[in-house]
Amino acid sequence: MSDPELILVAEVHGRAGLVAELRALLADVARGSEGEGGCLGFRVLATDDPGEFVLLESWASEDALRAHYDTPHYRRYREQVGPLLARPSDVVVHHLAATVHVSDPNPPDPGTLG
Repeated sequence: MSDPELILVAEVHGRAGLVAELRALLADVARGSEGEGGCLGFRVLATDDPGEFVLLESWASEDALRAHYDTPHYRRYREQVGPLLARPSDVVVHHLAATVHVSDPNPPDPGTLG
């Protein structure tokens, strides 16, 4: 696995009664994104709160993320997501300076973090 330069974390707040539609839309954008050359990972995670999702995306570069915003699957997501949201999503992009791969992650020992 390549080390990402960016990690995007988005908290998506779905409207009650429209969770299935939002889940399907998120799955579609995830599938499309995983096919992009600069996308290193795109996960849609459900929380314990109905309608609440977390997107965890890793990108090879800022250029790759910017190119993602111009793809048909992302434009379709943006066109359709508004009515499915209870409020705007909370999005944070982390620019990474370094990544440390744990040598024994079961359980992680601080001494193995590099």
